[in-house]
Amino acid sequence: MRYRISALAAFLAAVAVVLTQAVVSTSPARAAGFYDCPRGFGNGSSCSNIDNTDTVNQRRLPEYVYRGDSRAPYEIFTNGFRSVGTDYDIQRHVQGGNNARSGYISTSAALSESESFARSQGGRNLDSMAAQPSCRLGRPIAVWSTIPGLGGWRTSDCDGGWVEADTFVYLIDAGMAHNALYIPDQVRGNTTLARYASQEEWAYVRRIPNTAVAGVRIYRMRARVTNGVIDFRTQTFRFDRYVGNPHHAEARSTYDPSADPGAHFNRGTYLDVPAINANPYTRGCEEMFRCRGGDDHG
Repeated sequence: MRYRISALAAFLAAVAVVLTQAVVSTSPARAAGFYDCPRGFGNGSSCSNIDNTDTVNQRRLPEYVYRGDSRAPYEIFTNGFRSVGTDYDIQRHVQGGNNARSGYISTSAALSESESFARSQGGRNLDSMAAQPSCRLGRPIAVWSTIPGLGGWRTSDCDGGWVEADTFVYLIDAGMAHNALYIPDQVRGNTTLARYASQEEWAYVRRIPNTAVAGVRIYRMRARVTNGVIDFRTQTFRFDRYVGNPHHAEARSTYDPSADPGAHFNRGTYLDVPAINANPYTRGCEEMFRCRGGDDHG
């Protein structure tokens, strides 16, 4: 009888190993990534370099993240990204209450999320072209820009009752930009913010250097226009091409906001990260997880 039980236990253990391997092989980033970096900070090359006492543990950075943006590649390849302000309240950032002064730059691990944002932003580029006097009068007009590594590029035009404009999704090499917090992990203590988890947002603190931008995916938008008014029912959105950033080869080090006086960010900066309640089915809550209500830490 004891032999049968031991054999059954061995069989079940083997099944568990196989199932675990299957899960890891089908979703390696997620299976290996949950909460690997204590307080968001770790020594691993794929951990955030944000060392702040108000953060909670989070997963490792993916290899790349994306940002949808209406600004042309010349500006981003030359200057990178900079936040509009230095307000680091993470809950306000998630809820959109500090857009005019947020210290974060939103990116996503999901290309589809960034494409949706790029499409929304690209609508502004269509509006801007449609508002041009020549376009309103039905005269052909085009706007050109320079893309480093590619040369001259027509970013928008209006002709024959149709208006076209480009919008962009920038590919960011997270290996050269570690200064990010994973929003779903950081706000998991506030269940009302759980609906934002699907955005897979990595919020960068203050800056993303131009050398960390690997390249750009260019999308062309098109819509019918009459007297400067766009018929959005006719709007289309399609991927055109990918262009690499020649400055990416110059990347040598990552940006650290605590070393940037203009970031006004340090280890004690208040981020308003919600504390995580202790699990009532365990003996308590380790301090590194900033839990509350556990047996050990009260």
